[in-house]
Amino acid sequence: MIVCFFLLFYHKIFAVTFDETFSRATGIPVDLYNLIIAILIAVIIVLAMNLVGSLLISALVIFPALSAMRLFHSFRTVTLFSAFLSVTCTLCGILISLLLSTPVGSTIVAVDVLAFGICYGIEALLA
Repeated sequence: MIVCFFLLFYHKIFAVTFDETFSRATGIPVDLYNLIIAILIAVIIVLAMNLVGSLLISALVIFPALSAMRLFHSFRTVTLFSAFLSVTCTLCGILISLLLSTPVGSTIVAVDVLAFGICYGIEALLA
């Protein structure tokens, strides 16, 4: 549902998050989109709390975006890579957790930190 909403309203979400004043001037209902974005983030956080716990939510939200920003500079590619990386790290973390009998949430975050380190290293090599 969240991915579908994002794909359908990508341009308006980009406009609202990039330049709220310009979006308001062009007639986009900024307050409505800000509310919808906040609700979607809240839904993601509530659903993820059962998986990783409330303290690790910020790591799950922040690390994929930070990793993507190391390698890409456009909103679209950062968003797409961040979503891909988040899903990949979550699946890898769950698999590793099952194989090693470690806590799921912290294992996923450890994989996220590893992915961030890899992206940071790639950025350093490309610079």
